[in-house]
Amino acid sequence: MKFIWTCFFVLFLPISSFLQPVNDNCINATNLCAGQSVISNNFLATSSICAGCEDGAVQTGNFCFELNNSVWFAFTTNDLGGAVTATISNLNCSSDTLPSANNELQAVIVSASIPCDESTYEQVSNCISAEANNLILLANNLTGSTTYYMQIDGAETSSLSASECGFSILLSGEGVDPNINAGDDLSIFPGETIALSGEANGTISWSPPETLSNPSQLNPTASPISTTSYLLSSTINGCVFEDEIVVFVLNPLSIPNTITPNDDGYNDVWSIGNISNYPSAQVSVYDRWGQSVFKVTGYTNDKRWNGTNNGLRLPSGTYFYIIELKAGGVSKIYNGTINIIR
Repeated sequence: MKFIWTCFFVLFLPISSFLQPVNDNCINATNLCAGQSVISNNFLATSSICAGCEDGAVQTGNFCFELNNSVWFAFTTNDLGGAVTATISNLNCSSDTLPSANNELQAVIVSASIPCDESTYEQVSNCISAEANNLILLANNLTGSTTYYMQIDGAETSSLSASECGFSILLSGEGVDPNINAGDDLSIFPGETIALSGEANGTISWSPPETLSNPSQLNPTASPISTTSYLLSSTINGCVFEDEIVVFVLNPLSIPNTITPNDDGYNDVWSIGNISNYPSAQVSVYDRWGQSVFKVTGYTNDKRWNGTNNGLRLPSGTYFYIIELKAGGVSKIYNGTINIIR
């Protein structure tokens, strides 16, 4: 899997530059995706206090704090559900629209059997009230394939107005993990194909698609002509998750058909090109009567054949070889003749 780091730049703007946030109400809640940090704020947010409205029916708000400058977020659990953690950090209240504002936030996660209908809300996480940084919401045993809502709200005191702050949110936990796996890296021989074994939920696609039998299937057949990285993407409720696999196309062998082991330092040993890519290669050589004169597993530089059998020089003539390579769970056999000329 390849991780992509994203840099965020925070720009402080004058008060007149702030607009009422789109997610000022539950209906327009900002979608959260597991493992993907979201930067947001509650500048100029409002709170609607009315029976059945999205924020809450009474001044006590949603279960644990008064309603002030509320913004909303939503996330959908995976098929299995389970525990979910929301970490709210990097609070920055220096651009608050009021000079006498507080610098603390409060938050809670709720379920809603009727989306964004306050009369159906149920508290499913701990409730955080008036915290200055690193707010951690923990919701256990969430139901699978269900949308939940998070409300973040500005805290106020008797002497300070409700805070308006920038912050970031990171969602994690078994209840939202995407369950995407492109599989282990694979190796094939030139001209061969191999089946990919992806695992993912939601709408999936592989890229690049050109050398795949069907990029919309989890297990397409890959036919790359050179080493290729394939990216498996899964889209679940607007969230895109990715994992990568590399299919290595191994170089073919270059096999000389003659050696001249006369100790002149030139062509004295059988040098097989690209065989170092196959550390478990089995190389066997036989004479014309079928008797084994050389056999080794792992044809490294110090094990190259020099035209001898058990230390004794073999006569000039034609010999026969079998080379067995293994990659990606399959084998490939090379066979032919090798001549000794003295």
